[in-house]
Amino acid sequence: MNKKRIAHCNLLNTSWDPYALIVNKSKRLSWNNVSEADALLSKKEVIEWFALLREYSEQTVQAILVDGILNSEFHNITFILTLVQKAEFKSVASKQAYQILYEFVSQTPTGIREWIGDKEFLMSRDVLALLSRNR
Repeated sequence: MNKKRIAHCNLLNTSWDPYALIVNKSKRLSWNNVSEADALLSKKEVIEWFALLREYSEQTVQAILVDGILNSEFHNITFILTLVQKAEFKSVASKQAYQILYEFVSQTPTGIREWIGDKEFLMSRDVLALLSRNR
């Protein structure tokens, strides 16, 4: 198996494989009877989706992916306000920061959306849409 990683995923001298994160999450979800563990993911689609966050720190990426999307925290306004206070978003207007998050969440691959569940995903996306004025 090829151990090479995409350059933007070598954060803080730590190899971090975005696809491995998704695979591990799917293994955890497979133990949950409520989740559909048979959702198929396109590695190419997931990597392209992760590439949208290549300019952000590992902590911010993990907050967006794990807490925000996989744990459905984006419908929590306090979480979003705390997230946009991070250094990466200081140079942009808050509306633009919300827009960046909205676009990323909106492009979540279908297989990941299936893990999260439509209700949770749509609620998170709708809150970001309201903040970024996309609705």
